[in-house]
Amino acid sequence: MRVLLVGDHPPPFGGVAIHVQQLHRFLRSREVEAKVLDIGKGGRPVPDVLPMRGPAHFALRLTGFLASGWTVHVHTSGNNPKAWLLAAAVGSPPGARAPRFITLHSGLLPDYLAAAPSRRAFARVALAGYSRIIAVSAAVRDALVSCGIPEEKLLVHPAFCASQVQAGAVPVRVEAARARRRPLLVMAHHPSPVYGRKLAFRALRLLTESHRGVGLALFGPGTDSEDFLRDARELGVAGPLEPLGELEHPAALGLIARSDVFLRPTTHDGDSISVREALALGVPCVASDVCERPEGTRLFRAGDATSLAATVREAVAAGPLRVASPDVGPVLLDMYEALSPRPAPVRPVPVTW
Repeated sequence: MRVLLVGDHPPPFGGVAIHVQQLHRFLRSREVEAKVLDIGKGGRPVPDVLPMRGPAHFALRLTGFLASGWTVHVHTSGNNPKAWLLAAAVGSPPGARAPRFITLHSGLLPDYLAAAPSRRAFARVALAGYSRIIAVSAAVRDALVSCGIPEEKLLVHPAFCASQVQAGAVPVRVEAARARRRPLLVMAHHPSPVYGRKLAFRALRLLTESHRGVGLALFGPGTDSEDFLRDARELGVAGPLEPLGELEHPAALGLIARSDVFLRPTTHDGDSISVREALALGVPCVASDVCERPEGTRLFRAGDATSLAATVREAVAAGPLRVASPDVGPVLLDMYEALSPRPAPVRPVPVTW
């Protein structure tokens, strides 16, 4: 069994990249020969993670792996043209000696495909060469069915490897934030409006009325930007904020593990790895009701700051919650083994004397 993962690999620490990293580690822990074609920005050297230096380099390396019989598993968002060009590039080459799989991660995928018939037609062609297509949610699966993808090819599994969730050491600034805030709320930040920064700030303003020591720690890109600082000033929450910038993933898990509540105020979502990570670490999670969430998540009405603040109060009062977390690693490994071709049996050569 030889498995090639194609997708982003940290850094930076986005959801797809984290899943690729964790799945790679899981496969190696099971003594599977596994490599990654890193099509992201390319970070520090990691064993068996191969940074790609452009489309020609990617095509050359991919062709070699396909010709050598490697099982290939693509991980991409599915919410932009680049993602679908990648899907087509891996799924189209004929003559592959092993099956190909793809996981589509983004909660924006249904809206992207619904916007134009040409997008749905291209998705149907791009996915034709894959043995199995993994959707991270029922909404993503339904969007793919609407494109004409055969339902027998589609599976729904969260992009989550519970066995790989391990909180790491944290920087001094994280310990300091923990020491001065009660309760300490945490959310993953990104400049995109999809992540719900303004909504979180409005809810935080409401929470300061009932929890004077409350603080909101944010990790991720853009916490030192002018837009971030302007929103904090205009919404009156500069005081209780703890902007931490980008953290290494183990440190981000360490921060979540030390928090009282994890927030996910997104306007759209697929199957958020960070939500499942928080639950696996025993941290209460409050998330928008824009999609199906894991068992144990407390939901608030999307876009409603009052509902978010009230739900956070409930989560703080209830305290830690431990729930069983799924691990897609064994599921994928079984699928790889079931669909990979078996070597032909060696027939004994008759010996004559």
